[in-house]
Amino acid sequence: MAKGILPEDHPYYAGTLDMACNQLVWDFLSGTDLILATGFDAVELIKPWTPTAPVVHIDSTPNTDQIYLSDIELVGDIGAALDQIRGNIGQGARWTEAEIASHRDRLVDAYYAGKVARKLNPTDVVDVARAVMPRDTIVTTDVGSHKLLVGQGWTTYAPKGVLMSNGLSSMGYSLPAALTAKILMPDRDVVCFTGDGGLAMVQGELRLASSLSLGLKIVVFCDNSLNRIELKQMARQYPSSGTVIDETDMIKLAESMDCDAASTDNAADLERILSAPQRPDKPLLIAAQIDPAQYAAQF
Repeated sequence: MAKGILPEDHPYYAGTLDMACNQLVWDFLSGTDLILATGFDAVELIKPWTPTAPVVHIDSTPNTDQIYLSDIELVGDIGAALDQIRGNIGQGARWTEAEIASHRDRLVDAYYAGKVARKLNPTDVVDVARAVMPRDTIVTTDVGSHKLLVGQGWTTYAPKGVLMSNGLSSMGYSLPAALTAKILMPDRDVVCFTGDGGLAMVQGELRLASSLSLGLKIVVFCDNSLNRIELKQMARQYPSSGTVIDETDMIKLAESMDCDAASTDNAADLERILSAPQRPDKPLLIAAQIDPAQYAAQF
């Protein structure tokens, strides 16, 4: 979803498309008079393309999918195309920074909808990790309800700051992605966000991370459910089926894989765990015992 291409503290950053609060972002995009689709792979879309503004397709390949219609296509070197546009752009109507700030305020309000008092909410996990971890931390996220919150709520400042699986959206992606990121960029902190379902598919990778002496952090959203599938079943008025996961003792699992481990059900404790010194050659698994009720309000 191009997170990090534009720093998210930039005054014209307006959100990430098709993550949490997606309707607000779609509504905002529908208010444009021109859209530059730059290096945009439409396979990443969750919802159908609805904006009616004309689109300029800027990419190294033609717009063969036609998921969005492009009136003009600039096919070739993306950087050169953008440089040419930037050098010739006029001074027509545009949003003010105040208008963007107002939109972002609405986005923030929507992001925190459904929080449950005195519980560890999914947004609490994202917020605490972002507050504690360095600015250049690399985050990987697995597929599931938590991915949509990380995709909108984690503030990214540089390219490759967030790695996630789009398109086929394969579960089990986050942990091996985190291992690879730590191997390639050992001097940067790496946080792996995953659900308990996604972790169950690749939990043997914990032993590999320990064998390779990779000091990354694995934060597990524990709700004993394939929540994203359950919400889709509920939306279609189907009974929940095949979505409940038997509880796993994450501490014992991590220790059996020669990893350090901790578990918590509150934000203050999570902050303490994330802030504490970590052994540089040992993965740390943190079981975040969340209340999943917020997911229903978000999606």
